[in-house]
Amino acid sequence: MRKPRRYPNVTSFRDRHGKVRYRYRRTGQPTYYFKNPPDTPGFKEELAACEAGELKVGGGRAIPGSVNDLVARYYLSTDFHGGGAADQQRRRLLLEGFRSEFGDDMVVDFGFEHIEAILLKRSRKRQEGNRTVGGRVAAHNLRKQLRRLFAHAKRLHWIGSNPVDDADKIKTEKTGGYHTWTEDEIARYQSHHKLGTRARLALEIILWTGQRRGDARLFGPDQMKRGKINYRQGKTGKDLWLPAAPQLVEAIEAMQRVGLRTFLVTEYGKPFSAAGFGNKMREWCDEAGLPQCSAHGLRKAIARRLADMGAGNQGIKSVGGWSNDAEVAIYTAAADQERLADATLGKLVALDLANRESQLAKPLDQTVENKG
Repeated sequence: MRKPRRYPNVTSFRDRHGKVRYRYRRTGQPTYYFKNPPDTPGFKEELAACEAGELKVGGGRAIPGSVNDLVARYYLSTDFHGGGAADQQRRRLLLEGFRSEFGDDMVVDFGFEHIEAILLKRSRKRQEGNRTVGGRVAAHNLRKQLRRLFAHAKRLHWIGSNPVDDADKIKTEKTGGYHTWTEDEIARYQSHHKLGTRARLALEIILWTGQRRGDARLFGPDQMKRGKINYRQGKTGKDLWLPAAPQLVEAIEAMQRVGLRTFLVTEYGKPFSAAGFGNKMREWCDEAGLPQCSAHGLRKAIARRLADMGAGNQGIKSVGGWSNDAEVAIYTAAADQERLADATLGKLVALDLANRESQLAKPLDQTVENKG
């Protein structure tokens, strides 16, 4: 049995200098790094402020030109505020982790070799309590945010070039991403989870809106307007209008109980958290004998369906809220290749055969004329 922590939500780690540091982490709050270790003067005051949600991350005067100074300025930039609230929170957590280790270091002192060392360290998986942190994907995500952060420093004329651009990328294995649901898998899930169940409604919501799990969990009466569905995506902030598919309306009407704010609710009648909804979908997929399937795989399935019926990239982007063709290509990679090849190459075959027949017909007509 795991020994309970003396101070809940307080964990320790060693920074790059080998010094033991302490931090406070709680869901829904940015990570706070203690100035005073446990059992020293000032610690309990900091802990009480954390538990009350009164301490601000990165508070205090920053050294001019330092990472602390740059991060604070970047948070005020249009680049940081370009995405939705959920995307900002995700990027803030990455940047705060970087700032916790290098906050007092001067931005101008960073070279590509320092960035590579930081990313290499992040690429190594390790255990923190009962959590596995780090890995190649984690390093890839951090690199993207650092590139944007140091690009802001370049715009401020603090540095002449972006050190992240010169740093080698951490190679990530190409796994194909989340599995895209097939039509047989969709039918199998629907057969196992009947209309009137939360499991079935969850599938129909994602399948007929194409939204991420973080948005799908929040789908409720407020999104039903004028016979349509109106979403503001949490990640991108895009405002989407979609037709309300009869299949989705049928699944909603079949429910004996739905929430007041969201159609999907937990056993306690509350809206799902993003992680909680993903875990529940994992459970429902397993119950249907589909361990390879997930909530995000359904978002890919609607893109595949649209591609199969011949929808263009602009049309597919209008449904899923994707911004560019490269994103759509990732989601439509599982389109029915055989059917599309038959339709596309078949047109060329038919055209070639038609040309061949016309060429054969001409010499034949000339032979008939000569005999006459």
